[in-house]
Amino acid sequence: MTEPLNKAEVSVHMADGTTIKGLLNIGKYNRLSDFLNSKDAEPFLIVYDASMDGKAGKVVIINRNHIAWAAPA
Repeated sequence: MTEPLNKAEVSVHMADGTTIKGLLNIGKYNRLSDFLNSKDAEPFLIVYDASMDGKAGKVVIINRNHIAWAAPA
């Protein structure tokens, strides 16, 4: 069963210094922190309508293990 669409605007800073801004489906969770700290979450995040390195409108797949920090935008 697919999680309901629950968009959150996020800013994700990666361990290599890259910052990605875009939309993330946090599904059943009310807060970004609950989604990111969930034990049953997938190992990868899909950020869409993402902007990074001066390019916008991308879809970016992020490995959770490489996130330095994330915040609601």
